[in-house]
Amino acid sequence: MLSILTRVLDQQRATELVDFVLIFALLLALTMLIFFLSVRSRSRRLHREMRESSAELYYFLLPTLALDGNDHQLIKRLAGFLPFPQQKYRVMVNPQIFDFCAFRLVAAGKVDETAVRDLRSKLGFPKHTEDFLPVSSHDLPVELPVVMVQKGKPAVRGRLISNTESSMDIEMEGEPGSAPEDGPLNVYFQNRAGFFSLATRIAAREARILRLDHADKINRYQRRRYARRQLRLPVFIQPYRSTSTPFKSVLVELSRGGASLQNPDRIFRVDQQVELSFAPHGEKFHLLGQVVRVSKGGQMIHMEFQALAEADRERIGRLSVRQ
Repeated sequence: MLSILTRVLDQQRATELVDFVLIFALLLALTMLIFFLSVRSRSRRLHREMRESSAELYYFLLPTLALDGNDHQLIKRLAGFLPFPQQKYRVMVNPQIFDFCAFRLVAAGKVDETAVRDLRSKLGFPKHTEDFLPVSSHDLPVELPVVMVQKGKPAVRGRLISNTESSMDIEMEGEPGSAPEDGPLNVYFQNRAGFFSLATRIAAREARILRLDHADKINRYQRRRYARRQLRLPVFIQPYRSTSTPFKSVLVELSRGGASLQNPDRIFRVDQQVELSFAPHGEKFHLLGQVVRVSKGGQMIHMEFQALAEADRERIGRLSVRQ
């Protein structure tokens, strides 16, 4: 009789334990569902507000610009490289962001360079900037100084006097006897964005004029062209186009061309595109760049600024002096 009673009590306790586990699991699932729906609702509301405010700014700007349907489509494609593509207006008001997005779209071969230049002009940005990163020899501006180097021959200086769809003409400097021979050669040039070279060949010549074939590829060399200043400045860094919370870091070197800073949790790597934000003395900076080197076992990263307007470069220069 006692054993039967004990067995009944054990079964009752087991049933109560199962009920408790089921109720707990249901409550936990309900809590998680409510939390998920709340987060989803908040995210949708924020995205809706961002979309509405971005659209309002976009259509506010339209009456001041003479844009056609193709321009609107190009702006939409450029905005695809932004962290939030719905913020199309940023491409229309910031030449730095425009150049950053245009460089990637052109490099991917998804747009005609002429269309980019025309849109840049319609938006009121300068047609050419010394900071522009050329994708091919078609991008080189007339009057650009160059140096031509051919194996076994002395270097010859010159300047670009014509750049057409089929070729480019270089006027040589110096004695005619030092002119390169027919065949392949390398052309070197620089602007504020860096030092570059391209491989080409002489297609024709006339007196001091060399006609060269176009090059679809341009090599860029990393070269420190700006003096760096050591400092300690709190900054925020995040991967380009990331929607996550930025990482806190400390800037230890700054120049007009780039910066060195601590690598939080060693997560950033070479060739990664990043966004850097800081506001010393109340002056806000939001810079785009690329990690070109890591050091100290991955604890430090060294980045190069990209598509940086000259006005912002000057602001950085003044900041490094004040700090």
